[in-house]
Amino acid sequence: MNAVTVRLYAAAAEAAGTHQLKLHLAESPIPLQHLIDQLNHTVLASAPAPDHGNSPSLERVCAQSSFLVNGTRAAVSRGQVASGDVVDVLPPFAGG
Repeated sequence: MNAVTVRLYAAAAEAAGTHQLKLHLAESPIPLQHLIDQLNHTVLASAPAPDHGNSPSLERVCAQSSFLVNGTRAAVSRGQVASGDVVDVLPPFAGG
């Protein structure tokens, strides 16, 4: 089965309500942007998120985040993700 592990940190984990997700891929590899879209859709489709007050949505956090694929920084516009990869979502820390 094609799957990717997504690890979420700080504001991304708070917005998603978890620190790690396993996303199944219909095909492999896929563009990193498609994985991010799938991640946002999965979180929105899951049980209602707990009330975090003024916490931003995962989509907003991802728009400001950096991404690592297997420990290497990946550009959203050019990155590829394949089955078995680990993707880290790193929001800006300490305001920047």
